[in-house]
Amino acid sequence: MQEIGFIFDMDGVIIDNHEYHYHAWQKTSEKHGGVAFGEQFYREKMNGKTLSKLIEVVFPNNHFSQEKAYAIGMEKEMIYREIYQNDLKPTSGLIPFLEMARDKSIPMVVGTSAPVENVEFTLDGLDLRKYFVGVVDASMVSHGKPDPEVYLKCAKLVDRKPENCIVFEDAPLGMQAGHSAGSKVVALSTSHTRDEIDETYIFDDFTQITWESIKEVFNQ
Repeated sequence: MQEIGFIFDMDGVIIDNHEYHYHAWQKTSEKHGGVAFGEQFYREKMNGKTLSKLIEVVFPNNHFSQEKAYAIGMEKEMIYREIYQNDLKPTSGLIPFLEMARDKSIPMVVGTSAPVENVEFTLDGLDLRKYFVGVVDASMVSHGKPDPEVYLKCAKLVDRKPENCIVFEDAPLGMQAGHSAGSKVVALSTSHTRDEIDETYIFDDFTQITWESIKEVFNQ
């Protein structure tokens, strides 16, 4: 195998937090007069999008100023952190997988649509920064997923060609971004069922991903 790099989405990959974001958006929408929606709508229309795009989805009939939209988005993220903080934990099998990768000297990076406050909440709250060379968060990109910008920047951060990177994703938009970047994609069925994911390599969590799995993905 050539020198490879690992790129991890954060929400739904490093942490299995789908339901907490869903409930936070419900609370925010109800408070500010947005649309009523269920979990299926959230999975199909919202999961994986940037905060600005989510505001447009949840509040389609409102014309908020940029400042107001940002404030509502930050309020939602604060609600999310409040309801998740006592349950914060890594996705099953993540730590042993990161240890394995580190033992093999594989550089790793986080690429996420989340704001920096959520990155700090997650990576610092779980003491995970030691595994990664860095983070590309929402403030560092001009185009959200499915645009490949975030993952192209991640590849540069680990000093690897995009085609030599494996992107770990839970959202179809992120999987599209990974493929558009030219990278290999591994899907985790945390936020979507396997039937909703159109990928060759799908795992429930990191307990199922072995080194043999990685070699198979890389050599596809």
